[in-house]
This record gives sequence, C-alpha cells and structure tokens, in this order.
Amino acid sequence: MSDPITEADLLAYVDEQLDPARRIEVEEHLAHDPEAAIRIMADLKDRDALRLLHAAPLPRPAESLLAAATRLERALTWQELGLKLRRVAAVVMLIGFGWFAHGQVGLGVTDSEASPTPPAFVEDALHSHETALVRARMVSQRETAAYDPAEILAETGIRLPALPEGWQVRDAQVFPSRDGHSVEIAVDAGDLGQLSLFAAHVPVFNVIDPTIARFDEAKTVYWQTGQLAYALTGTGSDKSIERAALRLSRKLQ
Repeated sequence: MSDPITEADLLAYVDEQLDPARRIEVEEHLAHDPEAAIRIMADLKDRDALRLLHAAPLPRPAESLLAAATRLERALTWQELGLKLRRVAAVVMLIGFGWFAHGQVGLGVTDSEASPTPPAFVEDALHSHETALVRARMVSQRETAAYDPAEILAETGIRLPALPEGWQVRDAQVFPSRDGHSVEIAVDAGDLGQLSLFAAHVPVFNVIDPTIARFDEAKTVYWQTGQLAYALTGTGSDKSIERAALRLSRKLQ
C-alpha cells in the first residue's frame, strides 16, 4: 500500500522533485480529487509562466515518465469503465502533457493549431439559448423567473455563479442533456441585452478558460471547471460578452 499523498508531495510534484513512481501515485490521487487537480494545474501553469518570463525553456518530460503514464492509462482502460475511467485518463493527460503543449515546448504546437474547436456542450448551449428566445415570444409558455441557485445545486449537482448586480432573471429551466442535467438561465443584462447562461455536466474532466465561439445567430463564450461546463450566449460585442463570461467564471473559483 502506498503512503498517503501529502501537501508536501503536491508541492514536490509541481517542483518536479518526485521520482516517476511517486509522480504516478500523485496523479492517481488527483484523479480522485478534482478540486486539488484544478489547484495543482493552476500552480503548474504559474510555474511555466515564470520559467518563460525568465527565458528558461521548459524541459520535455522524461521518456520513462511518459511511458509510465501511458501504461497507467492503458491499465485503467481494462480495469474500470464509465466516469472514473474518463476522469483518471483526462487528469493524467492534462498533468502529464497539457501544460507542455500549452507552452508549445517540444511538441510543435502553433497558434493556428491551437485554435480550439468548440466542445459539444457549446452546441447544446446555443440550442438552449434559441429555445429561451422562442419561449419568450410564446404567450402559452410561461416563463419561470424563480431562480434559486442553492436548490439547483442540491437537485442537479450544478453550481451556478452569482449574477452581476442589475441582471434580471427572466426564465430558469432545467433540461436533460447528453451527460445528465443542464440548466438554462435567461437574463436581461442591461446594456448587453438578452443573454443565456447555460451550465451542464460533461463526461471528461477538464479546465478551459473562457473562450469565444462565433455563430451566425449569436456568440457564445464557454469555459469548463472540472466536470461542469458553462456557456454565456448573446448577440452583443465580442469584448462585452467575453468580459461578462470572465466575471462569471471568476465567481466560481
């Protein structure tokens, strides 16, 4: 039985002071603790940013570590199915390779290659926004402005950010989604007009900073924290919707 993972182990992991075997044990621990994984990945990103600032090139992970991570993921594929498998594999990939690709060190990632393709939940968010607009036009569809984030969290497991002062909730609906529940909040956002805040469970653990996706009908800024995904959709300017989404994402931290 391996020793329990301590805060000292996590700090040593960020500082690359652990041997490969202990690193794998730390990554296994992070796979079962999404909040710790988010914190450690943020520390890794800060570490890499400081290295770039001081013109210190990031090293490619040792081949032995890459091979060990690959063996771990393959072993988990045969041992477990479902949600646990996806979370562990995603965390290993994010921690073992993600920040190196993000820093474009040794992996040949260019700005054009890094342009993200919107995840599937962004399409769901756009459809929910369109549905909210349809409901608003229909006399027979009564809007439900009773918005209780605590109740939504208790019933769906979806945590919603506090809305900015001045935003008025017009409608709040819980919908089924491809991976569980989703929530659609239609708001009057003052100068930003009518916006839709979408939140849903997603199958793969990830951390995505607010990113804009443009469509003919509207613009969506999406982000992800662990296994909860969010999207803010509207027709305002890119900058205004991006700023609003960034404020909302920070309220979840």
